[in-house]
Amino acid sequence: MSNDDRLKDVDRILEEVHQAMTWTEERRDINELKALQMLLEVTKTIHSIRDTRELITFVLDSVVAFADGDRAFLMMIDDDGSMHFKMGRDANQRYIPAELFTPSSGVIEKTLEKGAAVVVPDAQTDESLKNNISIQQLQLRTVMCSPLMVKGEPIGLLYVDGRRAIGRYSRAHLNVISSLADQASVAIHNAKKFETHT
Repeated sequence: MSNDDRLKDVDRILEEVHQAMTWTEERRDINELKALQMLLEVTKTIHSIRDTRELITFVLDSVVAFADGDRAFLMMIDDDGSMHFKMGRDANQRYIPAELFTPSSGVIEKTLEKGAAVVVPDAQTDESLKNNISIQQLQLRTVMCSPLMVKGEPIGLLYVDGRRAIGRYSRAHLNVISSLADQASVAIHNAKKFETHT
């Protein structure tokens, strides 16, 4: 399957995920289960890609579509513990250059402190973040960030933000971003090993 065909297929899957995430109180649990089942289809595609650049591109496009975000970034942690920009993508599937890498430092710090995914449904009303300079300058609303973990150790961060707030937040948002990051972590780690041995 070509990359274009794969992206068309994931667009279809992610549109179904969006529909599943349109919450009603009566069907909340049913919709959550459906969203996670469809996430499984996305992760199958993730694990079929061996080229690291193609894989990261696919992951970022997937998380932007899922979160209805404007931008997504992947950061990697070096052996010395320092973190650097790896790749960015916008909602129009264009690459974002490193000089435009402007995520919310507050959300990143919170994610690293927790060692787990952080979802901010509306950063403009979040008491711990609403006065953050980057939140105000970028007029951010929804922010999601999750660590990329391999064997219990962080190898990077998956980050997505947007200027639209999540209409109705549920734990499924947290579950999906965490699961996507977990699957991406393993796939990126394996892709790097595959490239090293070929």
